[in-house]
Amino acid sequence: FVRGDAIAGLIITAINIVGGIAIGYLRHGMGLGQAADVFIKLSVGDGLVTQIPALIVSLAAGMLVSKGGTRGSANQAVFGQLGAHPRALYVAASLLVILGLMPGLPLFPFFALAGAMAGLGYVIPLRHNRALAAAEAQKNQEKANKVEEEKNSVKASLATAEIELLIGKQLSTRLLVAHQELVFRMSKMRKKFAQQYGFVVPEVRVTDDFAIPPKSYQIKVHGTVVAEYQMRVGEIMVLLGTRGVPDIPGEEIREPAFGMRAYSVLETFAEDLKRENYTFADNMSVLLTHLSEVIRNNLPQLLSYKDMKALLERLDPEYRKLADEICTSHISYPGLQAVLKLLLAERVSIRNLHLIIEAIAEIAPHVRRTEQIVEHVRIRMAQQICGDLSEGGMLKVLRLGNRWDLAFHQSLKRDAKGEVREFDIDPRQLEEFGQDATKAIRKHLEAGERFVLVTAPDARPYVRMIIERLFTTLPVLSHVEIAKGVEIKVLGTIS
Repeated sequence: FVRGDAIAGLIITAINIVGGIAIGYLRHGMGLGQAADVFIKLSVGDGLVTQIPALIVSLAAGMLVSKGGTRGSANQAVFGQLGAHPRALYVAASLLVILGLMPGLPLFPFFALAGAMAGLGYVIPLRHNRALAAAEAQKNQEKANKVEEEKNSVKASLATAEIELLIGKQLSTRLLVAHQELVFRMSKMRKKFAQQYGFVVPEVRVTDDFAIPPKSYQIKVHGTVVAEYQMRVGEIMVLLGTRGVPDIPGEEIREPAFGMRAYSVLETFAEDLKRENYTFADNMSVLLTHLSEVIRNNLPQLLSYKDMKALLERLDPEYRKLADEICTSHISYPGLQAVLKLLLAERVSIRNLHLIIEAIAEIAPHVRRTEQIVEHVRIRMAQQICGDLSEGGMLKVLRLGNRWDLAFHQSLKRDAKGEVREFDIDPRQLEEFGQDATKAIRKHLEAGERFVLVTAPDARPYVRMIIERLFTTLPVLSHVEIAKGVEIKVLGTIS
């Protein structure tokens, strides 16, 4: 259409010229030369007037065609194509120079336009090449970033989360409704751990895992499953303690964190349980309580070397200097980390790290075994330990009977200096002690009492080693770890 319109305009101009000469010569009595001069000028003027709109339409159509196959704005497309083919601008500049040299045509305007065209022919390709170079550099950078991201993704797949919570499909859907509450309570739990034990436990990575049973969850520490549980979605867990089962349809189960007696009922019976003063927990509370207890049981594994160094950096300069001195002369930094881990293994807080450093500085020059250092540190921290374990200023204790005190004392093999080198107890005695201890301890645990087991200082680590296999969370103290001024209530004796 554009091309046809231009051709039609040329034909009309030719008709005007021929027709005008004929009319001037035949009707107006003009000479042939005069008629040609007059009507050619008139035809050219008319042609210019009629062709200017056609020129604009043609230019607009050309720009649209140029824009059609490219991205970006129209001016970017036009200048990009001109930059890719600068020869067209140089040809146009040459034609303008030739027109300017023709007789009767103004020289300056044509030369000015020719200079502008030549300048554009030089400048536009430069800008175009710079843009191409920048685009190529960006493309290469994106490619390099993609390669780096792939490398990082591979590294990330190899790295394991320190604490990870895997949730089954149905349980995940249930907890998703209260996702913000879950995140808030986890954050609050980590803050409580930091205040209670003296270091910040790692963040918990929560992952939906459709490979595990839909109503279950798993807790991983350093990539290893350490706990799992099949949740009763849509039900609440009634904690029975010493009470009987409520008169409500349900099923008797075990609570996952402590193995306590529990009873599972539908959520619709919550109001009935409140009226009967039963303690119960929803799915999220059960999960978070279990997670909290798993973290407590794995505190030593969660205290990394980096965490220990960060704790030392927060000490006052004097204590940092003392730590550096003992770690370079008597005990290494990994040795210090081992001491802290053994304390955390028995849930002894390391929040008073400066006291621990002082105690290590006192004993480290005289002993080499980490266990001996830990026992001295515990004695120095007796006030803190008793304060954390007592209730209302009273410490409830369960004692070892004389028979078992003597049995453990005789099982300790000592060297010439009197230091314990070996613990050798008869397996039959060990089995009998396990039965007696289980009977006495379970009686008080089922009564809901919080207490500690007290034994002789030399035997304490070995009694703890045995009790830990039977009752993981039961604290074992020696007589010298009971601080002055602490009120004691003896619950009974293992005998």
